[in-house]
Amino acid sequence: MKAVVTGVGWANGAGMGCGRDMPFSVGCDETLPKISRKDIFHKPFPHFGRMDGYSKLGIAAMALALKDAGLNEWEETRNIAVIASTVHGCLNADVDYFDTVMEEGGRLASPNLFAYTLPNTYLGEAAIHFGFTGASFVVNESTLAGASGLNIAMENIAKGEYETVITGICDAGSLPFLEMRDHVIPGALFFVIQRASVARSLSYGELTQRGMGVVYFEDKKVEDLNNLASMCTEGIHAKKE
Repeated sequence: MKAVVTGVGWANGAGMGCGRDMPFSVGCDETLPKISRKDIFHKPFPHFGRMDGYSKLGIAAMALALKDAGLNEWEETRNIAVIASTVHGCLNADVDYFDTVMEEGGRLASPNLFAYTLPNTYLGEAAIHFGFTGASFVVNESTLAGASGLNIAMENIAKGEYETVITGICDAGSLPFLEMRDHVIPGALFFVIQRASVARSLSYGELTQRGMGVVYFEDKKVEDLNNLASMCTEGIHAKKE
């Protein structure tokens, strides 16, 4: 099974960007960028201002990946699927909401926070804003590698269910009072993956899925999605020099 990467976008402690503008950097700073609607979108995006940090993070990275692939503008809905991997999901919003439930016997429970107590809420918001009609779901992983989502994306394209799938990782990090076995550097990173025949001219390179769920990019094994982003963007910027 073969596909191509046509878009890369991210938002993390190193900043926000897309692959054709700059090389990818995961950074080591856990202070995430403050994301406003005007930073990413030129047109109104209802609800964006009230979203929790996890949702803003994911949608910002997704928007940058779509821009990178030339798919940010649309007039008719599109059969595009979205698969996002996470470790902690919307845990921060869950805790914030529960704090409002504890007050006054629940009479002050926040309806705004409640809307973001599911890890896939932002995918629904993205589907409405970007005109997606394909499946959208979150995969919970023990580490923020994104391998499961990437493999599912490749399988969906191979089966002919979609010609375009957006897949990536999104995590706002753990809460300070939780003792987590594996440390997760917060951030979001998304890719636009397409059937090779659809958009070869915009390709960063070729993805190949070879038995047992192992994916290769230009014959190099993909260890995780950060690794894939580095290979994609380093290659395209090396060609410019």
